[in-house]
Amino acid sequence: MAKNLTREEWLIRATKQLTPWINDCASGVKYELPLISVGWPKGSRGRGKAIGQCWDKSASGDKTRAHIFIAPTLDDPVEVVSTLLHELVHASVGTECGHKGAFRTLALELGFMEPMTQTPMSEPLRERIVALLDKLPEFPHVKLNDSAIKKQTTRMLKVECPACGCIARMTSKWLDEVGPPTCGCGIDMEIA
Repeated sequence: MAKNLTREEWLIRATKQLTPWINDCASGVKYELPLISVGWPKGSRGRGKAIGQCWDKSASGDKTRAHIFIAPTLDDPVEVVSTLLHELVHASVGTECGHKGAFRTLALELGFMEPMTQTPMSEPLRERIVALLDKLPEFPHVKLNDSAIKKQTTRMLKVECPACGCIARMTSKWLDEVGPPTCGCGIDMEIA
């Protein structure tokens, strides 16, 4: 097998193995090979927990290929391929149907189960993915532990007017150098 394979090259190899699965389904639609990368899906670092995302080809600069992102927090090759297949279903049927209609039909035909937003694998699909992994080199990726990144807390301090309750925020530098501001009602604000 190839040495020094990048994650993206590995994902493209996996995609080339998965594409016939989609094309062999009655509801499968042929698609141009998507651009695939390991990166943060939109929503995965906020309140959402997205582990994969497909951007429709209409959003692409060349208007011919979807863009797929697989979260760098995934390192289990079975989960990576399952997530990739989920996103390839989106690339095949288009993202406008979300997780309904054509997406749901194709996903079920491939062996995914409800709920469609998570698409857990049926046992036959899991076995098929494990067999596919035997044809690929080891996934060249180490998991990124994003929970180790300390979230920045606000540097702004709350100041409040004791008369009207108006609230403002200021840096400690300005509070130390200038002091709390005067409220619009004319009363000096206080650090809350």
